Amino acid sequence: MRRWILAGLPLLAAGCVATQRDILQLESQAEELKAQMGELKTQVGELKNTVSSMQGNQADLSVQMKQLHESLSTFTETIRESQGEMRRLSSKLDDMSAAVTSKVAAIGSTLTSQQIKGLEEQKRSLEEQKAALARQEAALAGSPSELFQAAEVRLGLKNYALAAKGFAEYVSKFPKGALIDVATFKLGQAYYGQKKWEAAGRQFALVLENHPKSSLTPSARLMYALSLIAMKKNLPEARQYLESISSDFPASPEAKAAAQHLKKLQAPN
Repeated sequence: MRRWILAGLPLLAAGCVATQRDILQLESQAEELKAQMGELKTQVGELKNTVSSMQGNQADLSVQMKQLHESLSTFTETIRESQGEMRRLSSKLDDMSAAVTSKVAAIGSTLTSQQIKGLEEQKRSLEEQKAALARQEAALAGSPSELFQAAEVRLGLKNYALAAKGFAEYVSKFPKGALIDVATFKLGQAYYGQKKWEAAGRQFALVLENHPKSSLTPSARLMYALSLIAMKKNLPEARQYLESISSDFPASPEAKAAAQHLKKLQAPN
């Protein structure tokens, strides 16, 4: 073993010069890489202060990050061939890269938050418009048509609670109004939208009972059956109403919907 070591000393001495030269070269590359990292940190700081131009800056930063990662990959391969001292340098550089990636991710989160803030502002604007519309409706409320139209607008906006209140007021004040069957049906829709299945079914049943010649009969049968299905109550009765739509109103859109719901009822659980 000693003879082998002594024989290899000249080679080792000759290799030391080359190793030192490699180490100096690696250190030079490390300095250059650190300079690039410093420049990247400066760019990240500028990005934080200019959120309004974030998207354009992110594109530039993405290109620079790609170039940096390519340099890191080449640098890491060289370091793996060197001594343990250079491995520690590689670890530090990896930590620096992770820190930069974390900062970029944080900036991305800032963008997302601003987008969410913009959506919230749009939502508030819409709610303000709805409130203004409600005030206008309240000011105009008085005649049967105005009361009906105000409730119908609310139903279209899926403001089911206010729509139900308006239609209930119409039904109470104008039981013989020209739109009483429609108001009764739409009151059922407003309850259905609130998942008040029993109250909804009661209104649809009133349409069928009090207005048998109404053009809403197919829709009222369908919605009455769906209310029973939603309550999981009287399913045979629900099935009969769905079947009656296909037999009495075969060309209606409700007949197609009724057939689909019948298939669901007949399907095994």
